[in-house]
Amino acid sequence: MRKPKISVTEATIVITGATSGFGRGVALELARLGANVVLAARRTAALEGLKNEIIAGGGKAMVVTTDVSRPEDVATLARASIERFDHIDVWINNVGIGALGLFWDIPIEDHARVVDVNLKGLIYGAHEALRQFRIQGFGTLINMGSIDSEVPLAYQASYAASKAAVLSLSRSLNVELKLSGNVLAQT
Repeated sequence: MRKPKISVTEATIVITGATSGFGRGVALELARLGANVVLAARRTAALEGLKNEIIAGGGKAMVVTTDVSRPEDVATLARASIERFDHIDVWINNVGIGALGLFWDIPIEDHARVVDVNLKGLIYGAHEALRQFRIQGFGTLINMGSIDSEVPLAYQASYAASKAAVLSLSRSLNVELKLSGNVLAQT
């Protein structure tokens, strides 16, 4: 779903997995461009450090400590974002963890955690975002996948499987939004 084109300076953008890698980089750049960034991850100290860096650079940011594998945390993230900024323009599902090694050598609990974070966490985020976008009448959902979605590699079977599921889910959501009369960018 899309709102008429807006400037990044007017956008409220939720970023899960904001403390490192792509999430951190995109948070810094979007804040530099004037967006309201909502920083979400499990490590509060790292989130606060990023927030302070953004504010020192003249940007706007808020922190919501979130474990995306807990649906109540993701619901709190959505609610806090709306309470602070009145709406959400973009939700970026950017979390991802892996478990490296031979499939049978990795403890089953580690495989389950990969699925809990990479797939279930993304489902919880997409669910909250799309419900809010439908209420608002606009919004953009970005689900971060991986090349492993289509070209799985050895020693990271659960990661590749979870990211393939992210790709499939994103494609399905795109079709559902089109069928319901909403427009979503290509996956």
